[in-house]
This record gives sequence, C-alpha cells and structure tokens, in this order.
Amino acid sequence: MHRITDTSWLEHSNEVLRGAGLRASAGRSAVVELLACQSCLLTAQEIADRLRETGSAGSTATIYRALETLHDLGLVRRFDSGEGVARYEPVNPSGEHHHHIVMENSGDVVPFEDEELERAIEGLGERLGLLVTSHDIILRARPASGGP
Repeated sequence: MHRITDTSWLEHSNEVLRGAGLRASAGRSAVVELLACQSCLLTAQEIADRLRETGSAGSTATIYRALETLHDLGLVRRFDSGEGVARYEPVNPSGEHHHHIVMENSGDVVPFEDEELERAIEGLGERLGLLVTSHDIILRARPASGGP
C-alpha cells in the first residue's frame, strides 16, 4: 500500500491552496498536515480526535470547512461507504491510488490495490472509446464461509 509520507502532497496542497487565494489558517493547516501523513480514509471525527491528541484541536466546523475546501480543490477524495458518515483521504498528486472494501460485519474499511482491475478499467474505457480519467471503487463484503 502506498502511503503519502513525503512532503509531496503537503507541498502540492499548500501550493493549490495559495493558488486559489486562500491564506493558511491554523485549523486548515492542521488538517492538511495530518492528512499528509495518512494513506487511507478518515472521518471528520477521526481527524478531530487525532488533532486533539496532538494538541492541534480545531473546532468540528473548522475541520468540515477545511475538508470541503480540500475536496472542492481536488486535494482529497470524499467517500460515502454507506454508513452515513463521509470519509476522506488525500489524492496523491502522482495519480497513485487504491480502492476500498467495506466489511459488512464490522464496518471496517480495508484498502486494496489490484493491477488486473486497473487494466480492466482501462480496457473498458478503450472499448467504449473513452479515456477514463479517474474512478472510485468501493466493494462491500463479508468473510466467505469458513473465512476469518
């Protein structure tokens, strides 16, 4: 699994935010810095909890506003996994990405990568005469009988 641990997303995000004419607020900066260290989905509440743990707590409203801004600028993806709670993850500027499985029994979200799936999506686009520029895949699953 590719984790965005270097400064590429952080630098890219700050550049996009400046380009949009948005000055760096303490709350948004804290959310951006936290997301720069994440590789997968977090809810706004999980972001608030982690910021509180680091002493960078912002208001819930600030976190939601920051996430909405980041989403509008294409810096984070927003996923509705069917639980009634949106989850967010950084969009890697390199285009690398992964997909998600929502476990029906626990609600856990499990990231996965599959090169065959990527080739199939690309092939589908070609057959339809389209250039697929992005896609989101969320599978809902439960362990097969006899499985973990």
